[in-house]
Amino acid sequence: MRRLRGSRLVRRVNFTLRGTLNGREVRVPVRDGIGLMDPPLWEQEPWLNGVLDRLLDTADGAFVDVGVNLGQSLLKVKTLRPSMRYVGFEPNPLCVAYVRALTALNGFQDVVVAPLGLSDHAAALSLFSRPDDATDSSATVVPGIYRRQSEWTQSPVAVLRGDEALAALNVSRVSVIKIDVEGAELEVVRGLRNTISTCRPSIICEVLPTYSGGDGRRAFREPRIQSLLEIMQTFDYELFCLLPDGDAKPLMTIEPHSDASLVNYAFLPAHAADALMRKRAAPPIAKCATA
Repeated sequence: MRRLRGSRLVRRVNFTLRGTLNGREVRVPVRDGIGLMDPPLWEQEPWLNGVLDRLLDTADGAFVDVGVNLGQSLLKVKTLRPSMRYVGFEPNPLCVAYVRALTALNGFQDVVVAPLGLSDHAAALSLFSRPDDATDSSATVVPGIYRRQSEWTQSPVAVLRGDEALAALNVSRVSVIKIDVEGAELEVVRGLRNTISTCRPSIICEVLPTYSGGDGRRAFREPRIQSLLEIMQTFDYELFCLLPDGDAKPLMTIEPHSDASLVNYAFLPAHAADALMRKRAAPPIAKCATA
């Protein structure tokens, strides 16, 4: 895979990778180079596997994935709980097409991938993405969240208020919400107030570090983080930092820091917090093969 990633051949040949995740075989399509990565797709974000295993059964309802990208979380959910309903939101049309192919190839059932983002209001926004990566996982709709973002490619995308989007898709119960939207988590949570209040789901959320230098990132990001924390406090949720080894650390707040490995957090109601702290070892991940 390492040799193929740097080869022009990868954009001329389509093939399928095979691996095992949570004791189940998974197939990952590689189309025009999309889907080929090292480690392979099912080994991405290994910390999330054990976290989901502990949280998926804490409430009834769907798994809502805000920021699907290439389906890393979809693979984990559907190998851990094959019958659980999965509802994903992704504004990048190339990612949407890829994840639909991934879903079909694996025969996953009860999967919806909506070609839009979530926010606190309906709008057409610019999706900023790096020009050399068509499925950029750092793509964002928040102007100014990254340095030199003005040099990135901009594409118009649609966003809807989260509560309204879930209602339109007939999603009445939600168990877990995963939010990975590169700085737009504040607007996503604002738009999901009714869902959070009614369903009390576990929320797994990436929050980019503020850093502490004078480049402007802290001044821009810190007020947004504080607003997010204030909203979650109104729901009486507990805060945890999700560590790279799959463990979790209780927190009172998110302090300014510059550690890019500490960007994943969980906001949890009390019953889910208890489940998270009862750590279970994640099933082993097997090697891959091609077909």
